[in-house]
Amino acid sequence: MNPCPAPIGPLSDLLSSRREDIARRWEERAGASRGEGLLRLPTQTTGSLEWVDSVVDLLRRFGVSAEHEVQLPTDGQGAERYRAGANIAAVVREYGLLRDVLVEVLEESGWPPDFKGLRALNRAIDASIADAVTRHAAAHEQTLRLTEAKLHDILDHAPPAIYAKDATGRYLFVNRAFERGSGLSSEKVVGHTDDELFTPDVAAEFSSNDRRVLESGQPLESDEHVRFKDGWHIYQSLKFPLLGVGGQAHAVCGISTDVTEARRIQRERDEARERLRRVITELPVVLWATDPVGNITLFEGAGLRAMGVRTEDVVGRNTSEVYAGRPELLDAARRAQQGETFSLELEVGGAWFMAFISPELGPDGRVMSVSGVSLDITERRRAEEVLRQSETRYRLATLATRDVIYDWNLSTGHIQWSELANRQFRLPPEMPGLDIEGWTRSIHPEDRERVGRDMQRIIDMGLDHWRDEYRFRRGDGSWAIIEDRGQVVRDAAGRALRMVGAMHDVTERRVADEEARRRAEFEQLLIGIVGHDLRNPLSAITMASTTLLRRESLDERQRKVIDRILSSAERATRMLRDVLDFTQARLGGGIPMQPRPQDLHELTRQVLDEVRLAHPERVLELESRGDGAGAWDPDRLAQVITNLVNNALAYSPSHCPVLVRTHGTRDALMLSVHNMGTPIPPELLPRLFEPMKRAERLESQDGRGGLGLGLFIVKHIVDAHGGRLRVRSSQQGGTLFMVRLPRAPTPQTPMNPGP
Repeated sequence: MNPCPAPIGPLSDLLSSRREDIARRWEERAGASRGEGLLRLPTQTTGSLEWVDSVVDLLRRFGVSAEHEVQLPTDGQGAERYRAGANIAAVVREYGLLRDVLVEVLEESGWPPDFKGLRALNRAIDASIADAVTRHAAAHEQTLRLTEAKLHDILDHAPPAIYAKDATGRYLFVNRAFERGSGLSSEKVVGHTDDELFTPDVAAEFSSNDRRVLESGQPLESDEHVRFKDGWHIYQSLKFPLLGVGGQAHAVCGISTDVTEARRIQRERDEARERLRRVITELPVVLWATDPVGNITLFEGAGLRAMGVRTEDVVGRNTSEVYAGRPELLDAARRAQQGETFSLELEVGGAWFMAFISPELGPDGRVMSVSGVSLDITERRRAEEVLRQSETRYRLATLATRDVIYDWNLSTGHIQWSELANRQFRLPPEMPGLDIEGWTRSIHPEDRERVGRDMQRIIDMGLDHWRDEYRFRRGDGSWAIIEDRGQVVRDAAGRALRMVGAMHDVTERRVADEEARRRAEFEQLLIGIVGHDLRNPLSAITMASTTLLRRESLDERQRKVIDRILSSAERATRMLRDVLDFTQARLGGGIPMQPRPQDLHELTRQVLDEVRLAHPERVLELESRGDGAGAWDPDRLAQVITNLVNNALAYSPSHCPVLVRTHGTRDALMLSVHNMGTPIPPELLPRLFEPMKRAERLESQDGRGGLGLGLFIVKHIVDAHGGRLRVRSSQQGGTLFMVRLPRAPTPQTPMNPGP
């Protein structure tokens, strides 16, 4: 390069002389396509001249060499116009128009073509353009820096955490909210990935959402969970892609707001709302509301099931339509719309409700809406009806029974009596009911202490039932025998609260029982005395008859008379023995037993041999099986066998045999006596073993009868041995008596060892 270039005097001078014409032509050329360049505003001529002069000045600064470097002035028009808001593309275009005007003026002026001068002119124009572009770029960069600083300041002061990550997941930027939430400074975050900063599960969740944004190119809103020192936090994150060249997502930007506390409050609110909903839907209530003119706006609650209606069938309709045909409901709606607060019981769909109605008044006192709650009281109404019926039944029962019912409050001593009390106790109508003190004074002095002691013992011991019998003085001074039964009512802790009971006047019954007892004792004593005193003369008759029968001098007629006397004496002896056994059983001592080892088979055979002697004309059959050993009273068992066999002979046809069976099992023996003939009447079977029941059965075949004590005594002997006696009788099967005897007396059936 030439350090001392020669000035292009003629070219710059020529252009300077034509500067006004150049400025005018430039403005005319630029006016048709005026944009945001140097000439975007209405321009003074001096302004255009200054821009032309600046180019000419640059032309002078250049030397002859096109490579000569020239220092551009710092206060060029490009910088000034840029600060005024010129568009750099328009500036370049307008400098191109200026170049065209300059060449055109040179051509008109007859300037000989000079390539060096043209190069200098082009460099001057290009230098002006370059200066404008450079200053524009510097100003743009400064604006960007200011904008970025303002953006960073805005992001740092934003409440949510804001961050950006590249496609590999490395953080490019985080704001202060991110630093506060994570506890990590920007220097420790930028350039690192989620895997390096968070736990694996948290990092996996972040990375998964980032990939979805990068792959789809669409924003993504989701909840992300981060564990800090104080526990898990929930962030509501909005992530969106940052697009690069070609519209491809090259980074992810995220805005995350900590909604942990908000979610907790929302969760608690939802739970409270759900609890309230469950309460409303479970309780037997109906919540409802109407507007001022009666249009139903709310109808909810579990009570709808009892009403038999659905919410959608009612909401939106007017009360006049819903309650049509129910004048009491229409009247209630009218009262509420007039501002009245009240409650009432009503029946809807077969269910009963207690409705509480409250209108809401506005500032002017007019009804704005009506709301209410209806409580299902169907069960209460039913309980009240049951209680009324129960009270009615109780009153009728107390009037129908002869018992005096009482309810005694143990804490106050007050006694509530049934209506029968005054009549039963012969109290005057004007006399008030007895309290506990009056009742105590009415008890006979000899019974009072015992009754009070026993009753207090029942209460103190935690028992529930008390019963006693005592003498009670009536209102007229007479004494009654009272049977008192009380039930103690206690609370959950077991404390006695009340005693509910019944008092029954048993005076007449006790007198009758006592009279019957004395009469029975007298009868039993009389029978015992008669039976004992008849034994001696009967024994004398029997002995005398037996002695006379041994004489050989008796003729046939005398022998028959003596046999008849002996038979009658033996029969009277048997009857006397039955009477004595009956007396012994009725007196309560039981028939005496003396058990000892016996063989039932052999004992039965001996008894049948004796019966055959008395009834030689009858057929008696015996079947025996098994072991017959056991411990019994042989005389009493012989009495059982004799009575049963004689009973079978007496009530069976003479041509029919009587079958007797004995059968031994492992621990018992069975004795049965069977005969054919007229069966025992069914109505007699339940009372067959009671005393004096013989006459109710058909007469025996031989026409002889006894006292009707035989089967009664048989039953007592079998019971005394711990056995069991049963009977079956029918027209086809005949009559069968069955006796089961244990081989040895059991502890539950002790024998009486006395004579």
